[in-house]
Amino acid sequence: MELIVVGHLSRDLIITPDARRETLGGSAAYAMIAPSIGALGAGIVSKVGADFEHHYLATLEKAGLDLTGLHVEGLHSTRFVNIYDESGERTQRVEAVAAPIRPDDFSDAHLESTIVHFSPLTGDEVEVRCIEEVRTSGALTSLDVQGFLRKVGAQGDVLPCSWADRDEVLTLVDVVKFHEDELRAAYSYESEISVANEILGLGPRVVLVTKDRRGSTIYTRNSQVDIPLILARRQADTTGSGDIYAIAFLLEYMRTADVKRAGLFAATCSSFNVETVGPYGIPTRERVEDRLNKYL
Repeated sequence: MELIVVGHLSRDLIITPDARRETLGGSAAYAMIAPSIGALGAGIVSKVGADFEHHYLATLEKAGLDLTGLHVEGLHSTRFVNIYDESGERTQRVEAVAAPIRPDDFSDAHLESTIVHFSPLTGDEVEVRCIEEVRTSGALTSLDVQGFLRKVGAQGDVLPCSWADRDEVLTLVDVVKFHEDELRAAYSYESEISVANEILGLGPRVVLVTKDRRGSTIYTRNSQVDIPLILARRQADTTGSGDIYAIAFLLEYMRTADVKRAGLFAATCSSFNVETVGPYGIPTRERVEDRLNKYL
């Protein structure tokens, strides 16, 4: 397979000023974009509980994902409640967390994938040994850091936390994605570029920093590329936009080795995601290219 996304699927409740909706969530759910934009085989490694709805499973299958890495363990799947205010600010609460993902959840076929992207929702979700094992397989190894910078409190509140083994984990990956708020939480810094250079010095080849309405910036060891916000037709729900961005970037970067092209492609894919609630606004590659052409 060309791409594997590792992380919990989630049974999400999304509450906005205009709507309240149950939806499939979790970073692994947004892997559904990969077959649609031309990935040569895409799958997930994830854990759910016995309460995982069958129609969510059918949605993942219909999207063309390989689900041999989806394991049922225990009673409960991860469940997030995402509450958005009128300005788009999000408050999160966790009602349940599924069993952790371990190295023995990976098959030989998963370890032969070209790209493996880790995107845990919480810090205990994916054992670091999984990243170590994938690293030795030769795959392009990618990490979205969000789960390492938050914990679930006693009342289910999602709280920020320190990242104790930060440098150890970052040495294991080729591409790392931060939201700018996560970068600020993980490092005390005056200059974003100085932190990016520090991270690149640990081993990653590419650092992605997303910035909401200000687009994103991509750092490599010899370049800094600013990517503008790609405009959507409307904004319904921003959940998963960072996941879509990372997955689309990885696939296009491996195809073209062009950082700017991959960043614009990723931002365009994300612009479709915000137009629907949940991971259902998956565009075809043709639709992405049509919108992207206006920015090239």
